[in-house]
Amino acid sequence: MSWDYNEHTKPCQCGKGLIKVVDGSNDWGQTSHDETILCPECKEKADKAKALKEERMRIANGKISLVISYFKENYTHLLEDIFLHTRSKKAVWQIAYDLGIEDCSLTKFYKYYRDKDEYIKELICWYRIGSIINALKIKDQKLSELFQDAKAHIKEFDDEWAAASYMHIKGR
Repeated sequence: MSWDYNEHTKPCQCGKGLIKVVDGSNDWGQTSHDETILCPECKEKADKAKALKEERMRIANGKISLVISYFKENYTHLLEDIFLHTRSKKAVWQIAYDLGIEDCSLTKFYKYYRDKDEYIKELICWYRIGSIINALKIKDQKLSELFQDAKAHIKEFDDEWAAASYMHIKGR
């Protein structure tokens, strides 16, 4: 299995410089694509944009951490109480599934989770926290504000990820 590479240049956005493009493919249908900005002006703009994006991501992750820590400090006991009398892994999965906070199959659940306490700790994460708040019917103004603020900050990155996933599936 060997890789074949095709290298070419294209004009950059400002029109004063070039971008080096390297496309690769192998016998198994895998591909690679890499672009290197050769124009100093465009490279500086791209570096600034990347730094700003990283800062926005750092802020969004900080806000998510606030939501998670606030929930853990104040509401973990409610989540633990739901699973208190379960005796089997299947019962834990069934309760979580019925509440809408678990979306994996029972087989995957058996594969990835060994312990109820470990599972409950791992349930409390960003992509499930909204479902958990709804399932537990928590009416806490501060938690709601923290959640909405974090959600607004991470939306840009979620939208970008969804668009990239869509393009990947479409083969573009």
